[in-house]
Amino acid sequence: VSLNDSGEKCELNAKFGILLATGATPKNLAKKIHGIDSVPYWTYENVWDRFFDASKEKRENRRVIVVGGGPIGVELSQALFRLGSSVTIVARSPRLLPMAEEEASLELQLALEEEGLNILCGNSVVSVCQIESTGGKKSISVTLDSNEVIQGDHILVATGRAPNTRNMGLEAIGVQIDSKSGGIRVNRHLETSIKGIFAAGDCTGDRQFTHYAGFQGAIAARNILLPLKDPGVLDEVPSTVFTDPEVASLGLTEDAARRRYGNNNVSVASRKLFSVDRSVCEQTQKFGFIKIVYHLKTNQILGATIMAPAAGELISELNVAKENDISLDKIAKVTHSYPSYSIALQQMAAEIYYEKLKKWTLVYSILKWIGL
Repeated sequence: VSLNDSGEKCELNAKFGILLATGATPKNLAKKIHGIDSVPYWTYENVWDRFFDASKEKRENRRVIVVGGGPIGVELSQALFRLGSSVTIVARSPRLLPMAEEEASLELQLALEEEGLNILCGNSVVSVCQIESTGGKKSISVTLDSNEVIQGDHILVATGRAPNTRNMGLEAIGVQIDSKSGGIRVNRHLETSIKGIFAAGDCTGDRQFTHYAGFQGAIAARNILLPLKDPGVLDEVPSTVFTDPEVASLGLTEDAARRRYGNNNVSVASRKLFSVDRSVCEQTQKFGFIKIVYHLKTNQILGATIMAPAAGELISELNVAKENDISLDKIAKVTHSYPSYSIALQQMAAEIYYEKLKKWTLVYSILKWIGL
């Protein structure tokens, strides 16, 4: 094992197995954006060190161009704006958060634009260069594929992350690397192509969430140390984008559910935040909603999207229900405190529960008539 760049080496012997958890780093865009390596660009790794290097006066007057409209891009954009910078988001996709429910993408864009951020969706950055204005002040010029040119003081690149698997000698010992994702190939128990070597988290090229990486790390360690094996690769992973308001998601979007199960088998329970008392009390009701996609015949939860101040907390309750095959209507029987955000889930479930009762009206009438 080489411990550092100096080439210092030592030999370590594993008694039970080896766990690779080398994470990921920002993608190198040198081949996609001409000149990006010629400017001191920011990434999620160095943005706060670079940002707070300057005086408060300079921080509050900065113009920041953010490349990328995914979770990292929108989270950092709003944070930088609230710290006094003017922010322009350039996103290649036609909307922010392209993997989320379209309703969430559009509402989040409205919320950010109302706050003061400038958003350019459906645009790609072609080239970047540094220019020097009168007085010696340096700025960055960005050219889009539409030939539009925008200028800023700094550029933040938030276009994804690549697994850390290079220059480790993995291929030399037979550990297979996925050619598409660049991640370490693992089976459902997180074991690589070499028996006894496991991998977990971002280095596998799977969905890159801190909570998922932590889960996989624990499962991989368990599979190394204990007999039998637990699955560590999940079909669905809940996630939260920590903007204000938050955007949390779980399972299938409405469109994906209808494609999989058919229009006649899928229904949606939806509630805007202006119908949630807690949101009205806190005056957070202008933007946001709770949307639950469920199977019409079984009431099983297929997916959910929540845009709310407490979205990351609310989605966990739905995830527990979904993973344990608890149908949506049964949440109506669990008492929630009032006025919490979560009581909206009980109220929405109650509407499904009452619809279920209506289908059995005749049966209930007979049972009541005979005195049961």
